[in-house]
Amino acid sequence: MERDSLSSNNTNKQSLTPGDLTWDRFIYPRGTKSQKTIDGYIEAIAIGAQFPPVKIQKVFNYPDADGGQTTEATLIIDGIHRWSAFKEKGIKEILAIEFKNQPIDYQENKTALLLESAKCNTSHGDRLSPNDKKRIARDIASSDPECRYTESSLAEKLGVSQQTVNAWITDIRTRQRTNRASIIIRLSRLGWTQEKIAETTKMTQGRVAQIINNTSFGKINNLLAQGRDMEYIASHYNMELALAWALRLEGKTDQEKFKELEWGLRTWDQWNFNECDERFGDDWPGRIPAQLVAHTLFYFTKPGDLVLDPMAGGGVVPDVCLAFERKCHAFDLAPSDSRPEIEYHHWDPQKGTWPVTKKPDLIFFDPPYYTKKAKEYEEKANANTPSISSYTKEDYERFFKNFFTLAHKNVKPATTLAFLNADWRDFESTPALEVKSCKSITIFDYHRLLSETGWEIIHRIECPLSSERLTGNMVQNMQDKRILGTIGRTLLIAKKVLTQT
Repeated sequence: MERDSLSSNNTNKQSLTPGDLTWDRFIYPRGTKSQKTIDGYIEAIAIGAQFPPVKIQKVFNYPDADGGQTTEATLIIDGIHRWSAFKEKGIKEILAIEFKNQPIDYQENKTALLLESAKCNTSHGDRLSPNDKKRIARDIASSDPECRYTESSLAEKLGVSQQTVNAWITDIRTRQRTNRASIIIRLSRLGWTQEKIAETTKMTQGRVAQIINNTSFGKINNLLAQGRDMEYIASHYNMELALAWALRLEGKTDQEKFKELEWGLRTWDQWNFNECDERFGDDWPGRIPAQLVAHTLFYFTKPGDLVLDPMAGGGVVPDVCLAFERKCHAFDLAPSDSRPEIEYHHWDPQKGTWPVTKKPDLIFFDPPYYTKKAKEYEEKANANTPSISSYTKEDYERFFKNFFTLAHKNVKPATTLAFLNADWRDFESTPALEVKSCKSITIFDYHRLLSETGWEIIHRIECPLSSERLTGNMVQNMQDKRILGTIGRTLLIAKKVLTQT
């Protein structure tokens, strides 16, 4: 059981104004609020219905709206829809019950508050969806390398079986248990110097060299011959699954690797990959299929080439590079502690900072698709280093123009840029005829920005998203309102244009 110091049976009630309460998106267990539920509550209020009090918690060490000074706040633990309905109805006082009858440190108790909120939402109101519960379990596991929150305790809080939680977070826990030797082998294969590995792992360079030169995983083929699967082999060697696959595939041709991984090799410029391969990369906002990355490596790199991933997210690109024997330098605004190969870097191209010393052969750039998934990305960032998904259109375009310019200055003549993105409009609520360009970013904008900064588009590869992500109700609503959605996604392949002398 986890060490939960916040357990409380406190039932003290008090009246507060709705404006006194703060909706903290991190500790809110659902992906979003339901306006349908809020509207239903407003109708119930109008006929005199009585509601139970919302659950609150007073905290200190809470970041202010600008992400600078910390302050005190009263957070809603349970009752977001009731609170929203009261606000919209103009009710001046709201009945509240405290979770803990004294203020607590927000930074030290974020996970415990999230779990309490999740527990409340498993028993009443709009129940948490399985995807909400999975996201919570994975977020907690990722931020809990010491495994204070066990699978059984998470299962109890989320109202699911321990077996379900195990399935959700096994890859995360396996990575957290990975032994240091496996980490060193992984970093070495991705092109890290022994000096840098030693600095990262807090070991001597001599010891790092010894591990790299003497570690053997030669029994993998024997285990396969015994009928063992790759999950067993990864666990047997106390390593993450992607490294186990890299060792199994070592020395094979790219075509043989596609066959071993059971990926069909597309020989045309439309790559339909809708499901992410769980063997590569962590669950992450905007996660892309490993097959898409592998095809890019197949056509535009060769074994031993260096790949730069500026916004690595959950690590799909470095994982695939590992399997296909490419080197990789990966960066992200919010790297996970369980992924030492992804280094922290906040891209501010106007400052001209380029964190890579060796010039890459390929840049695989999969940035946020404008404001799509803005909430999820912003949870990974903060006010001082915001996600570009929070930018205005003007700032968003300026960022890419500056990045493409910076990249052009810092790569070699033969470098290829693979840029993955999609048209993004306010299509979820706006009829097609009413869409405004000031609220949209399209592939044409990216094409223009690349051309303006010295890059020539040599291929346009369509990588469409699945229409199955739209439910029947969503489709019906879009049809009724003449809303035109998008399932398009495009991979632009560009080469550096050489200055003519």
